[in-house]
Amino acid sequence: MATFKASEAENYGGRTGGSGFFSIDTNHGTKKIRIMYDSIDDVEGMSVHKVKVNGKDRYVNCLRNYDDPLDKCPFCRDKVTLQARLFIPIYNVTDDEVQVWDRGKQMFQKMSSLCSRFAEEQPLVSTLFDVERVGEPNDKKTTYEFYNVKTDNTTFDDLPELPKVLGGIVLDKTAEDMEEYLRTKEFPSDDEDDSYEEERPRRRSSSEERTSSSRRTPSRREERF
Repeated sequence: MATFKASEAENYGGRTGGSGFFSIDTNHGTKKIRIMYDSIDDVEGMSVHKVKVNGKDRYVNCLRNYDDPLDKCPFCRDKVTLQARLFIPIYNVTDDEVQVWDRGKQMFQKMSSLCSRFAEEQPLVSTLFDVERVGEPNDKKTTYEFYNVKTDNTTFDDLPELPKVLGGIVLDKTAEDMEEYLRTKEFPSDDEDDSYEEERPRRRSSSEERTSSSRRTPSRREERF
């Protein structure tokens, strides 16, 4: 599995943008969230391939690091679409659900900024944010603004389990599986190949978390990603 830290992000290519389970669908729409990281050390990208499985687009783990030979990953060897993604675990307070935000590697910059400001003395997950979409649907120039509502004593123990990425959102395949797919356009039969419909843990958020702060403070000026 090819994963990478912020310092290595430039070594991994691929398109940016896209969306995962977490999304804000309207211009200037907002949702309250907790980002389920302690610090920047938790922020990890994944190098993935995108293929069709049962008629749907799915991510598959890449088997090589950027400096490995192409033959280490059959999909790289055959130039199957490769992307560098961040699958950011989110506790969506507005929808009372644990979700994943699928973003491009440029999101490292935003996460680094948030961690440097809000995760020095307490874990990042302890800060409740309003996140606002600035851009119409399908606008490639869409940006997101983060406003800190409050910082409290919330920890991972207060929230549901982290969502499953590898083996869930991202299919965990071997070189042999990939060779089979290249021959037949299908992976060997595996329950993992089904669409990711795993039941997500829920918890009821407090009324305090559902109430907007009377004054929002931008974490930093907006960045495009």
